[in-house]
Amino acid sequence: MAKYLLISGSPRKGNTDFVLSRIFESIEGEKELIFLRDKNIGHCIGCLSCHTKPQCAINDDMTEIRQKMLSADMIIIGTPNYFDNVSGLLKDFIDRTHPFYKAALLKDKKLILIMVGGGKAEGSKEFLDVVMSGFVKYLGLDLMGSYCFQALYSNDLRQNPESNKQVEEIIKTIKIASLKEGREDLNLP
Repeated sequence: MAKYLLISGSPRKGNTDFVLSRIFESIEGEKELIFLRDKNIGHCIGCLSCHTKPQCAINDDMTEIRQKMLSADMIIIGTPNYFDNVSGLLKDFIDRTHPFYKAALLKDKKLILIMVGGGKAEGSKEFLDVVMSGFVKYLGLDLMGSYCFQALYSNDLRQNPESNKQVEEIIKTIKIASLKEGREDLNLP
C-alpha cells in the first residue's frame, strides 16, 4: 500500500487544514497528517554541516519529520498564501530539508502542493509555482500538481461547493499517481 505524508504549514485551523483533512480522509494506505504549528522546528542557522553529511546539526522535531519524508511514497504540502509566499512555518520547514539536497535522498519522490489565499486562485498558483520551484528543483522532487484555492476566512472552503470539486480532483490525481506506481489497491471513483 502507498505511504502518504501530508504536511500543513498553516498556523491556524482553517482552510488549508480543511483541504488536507479531506484528502487524508479520502486516500487509502499508510498515511499521516502533520501540523507544523504543533511541532518544534527551529530556524536553519546556516552552519552548513549538512553539506558534508545528510543530517542537520539541530535536533528538534524536523529530525522525525525528515525520516517520515524518506519513507513516504508521496508528500502533500499545504500552506496559506502570506504576501504571495508560503507561511513562515512552512519556510522554516523548507529550509530544514536542506540535508536532503546534497545526498539527493528525495529524488523523484512524488509531491503535491496546495495553497489557499484570499486573492484569486490563479494569482496564488502563479506565486506558489515560483516560490516552491527551488524546493522542487533542488530536492529533485516529482511535482504531480499544484492546486490553489481562494478563501480568506477560516470556514470559506467548507461552505463552498466548488472547492469540494477541486479537492476531488486532487484526490483523483493522487490515486492515479499511486496506480501508475503499481499500487492497484486503490479504488478510483
